[in-house]
Amino acid sequence: MPTGSAVNTTRVSTTELPSRSRVRLSHDVLCLDDGHRVGVSIGGRGVPLVFLHGYGLNARAYLRLLSRVGGLGFTVIALDAAGHGGTPTLPAEATLEGRVDLTLRALDALGIEKAVFLGHSMGGRMIVDLAARAPERVLAAVLLNAAAGAPFDESISPGRRSPRAVAERLLAVAVDAQGDPRRLPVTEMAGYVRLMAGALMRNARAPFGLTAALRALLGSGDFAAKLVAMADNEVPTIVVHGEKDGVVPFENALDMAERADAALYRVPGAHHSWMLAHPRQAADMMRQLLGAELGRALALGYRTTPELAADELDPVELELLRSPVSRRRPQRRLFTFRWPARRRVPVALTG
Repeated sequence: MPTGSAVNTTRVSTTELPSRSRVRLSHDVLCLDDGHRVGVSIGGRGVPLVFLHGYGLNARAYLRLLSRVGGLGFTVIALDAAGHGGTPTLPAEATLEGRVDLTLRALDALGIEKAVFLGHSMGGRMIVDLAARAPERVLAAVLLNAAAGAPFDESISPGRRSPRAVAERLLAVAVDAQGDPRRLPVTEMAGYVRLMAGALMRNARAPFGLTAALRALLGSGDFAAKLVAMADNEVPTIVVHGEKDGVVPFENALDMAERADAALYRVPGAHHSWMLAHPRQAADMMRQLLGAELGRALALGYRTTPELAADELDPVELELLRSPVSRRRPQRRLFTFRWPARRRVPVALTG
């Protein structure tokens, strides 16, 4: 990918959505003007969608999800955060805001002026910061089990970083990590383990990058004002959170939605990284949102959603708990989508 190359982000209507259910993402390293490199994965055609991953992972860990999201009419731009994947770390003193600035510079180099932002965990926290400081860049923000909310902010405050508190959080992460893949069939479990191991091994080669990223995350402070800024600037925001999240408990989602005036969806039975273990359900979540708040925010007149192959999506249960109240739009309650019995289909990594 040449430096400064622009991404094709042609606006599409429903009838122009790609007929294929998945797209192939290409992987490259973008070199910025100052020489800093950023790992990027790009694929699809349509509305630009920027994806930011969770701590300790990288964009490639989410390929099974992102390849399906691209098939819904998006140009997917997935960026590796500083110190992760193909993006070298920033100086040790760099803050979370500095890492968000690196994201914006990468988007500038790619010619992306405005996009839908989709982020998981740490990536969701980065999107909150980005949307608060540069709301003009955000078509809509979708926060997946985002590391934000008053209880989370309090848990990472300097006064709560005792060795015991750190040990308890690490234990919670370890326990939660086993929850989402627990019901996977053996064939899919093997692929999931290989995918996660590959992402973790890649990041383990540069442990100082992970340490610096964790320091920036823990030192990012109180995000309450940033969430309120999203509401004040009328950034269309959707919070989707697993009800059994042991890393960022669901009470944080309630706080995020209230402060940001966001739509709030609960995913029953899901833990922190459910979209990694169940990418077909996560893609169906995006399909449902295109028929609701996300579609309205994009103002593309979505009346229907594209039909994908039966073995590409599994309907996920989403419970709408809160609708935005200050958008001057009529509120509409969605149906609850029940999780049906699944066909056991092996998942192949694309890209």
